Amino acid sequence: MRLRRRTGAARWLAIVMLLSAVGVSGAQVDPAKALVGRWEGEQEYLLVSSDNPKRILVIESVNQVDGKLVANGRYGTPAGQVRVKIAVETGGRGVDLSWTGPTGNQFQLNLLQDKHLVGKVTLTTEQSKSGTGSRDRTLKLEKVN
Repeated sequence: MRLRRRTGAARWLAIVMLLSAVGVSGAQVDPAKALVGRWEGEQEYLLVSSDNPKRILVIESVNQVDGKLVANGRYGTPAGQVRVKIAVETGGRGVDLSWTGPTGNQFQLNLLQDKHLVGKVTLTTEQSKSGTGSRDRTLKLEKVN
C-alpha cells in the first residue's frame, strides 16, 4: 500500500510539472509585464552557512535592443544589490533569463506561471575551489510586486 501512495504522488507531481510547462510555453507571455517588479527568494549555499541565502532581483525595465530583449535591474542580498543587464529569451520553453554577475557567476532562470523564476547560478572556478561537488547552486525567486 505504501508503494502505491508514493507512485501516485510521483504521477501527480509529473502531471503538475507537465501542465505547468505546457501552460508557460503555450501561452503568449508579455515579458515586460511578467518580469518588471521585485522578486525575492533564496540561493542554495552548501559551503558557508553564515552567508545570507536571501536574494533579491529588481527588474526595472525590459526593452528591445538590436532585435533582442534586454532587462535592466539590480540583483543581490537585502544588504545591497548591483546593477545587471539580463538577456531575455522567449521561445519554446517560455521566458528564459541569463546574465553574468560582477564576479563572473553565470545566472540562468526560467519564468514559471508569471510569478516564479527558477534556475541556477554557476559559480566561477575560483569561488568553488574551497568546496567539493558541483559549481551549480539552485536559485528560486518569487514575484512580490
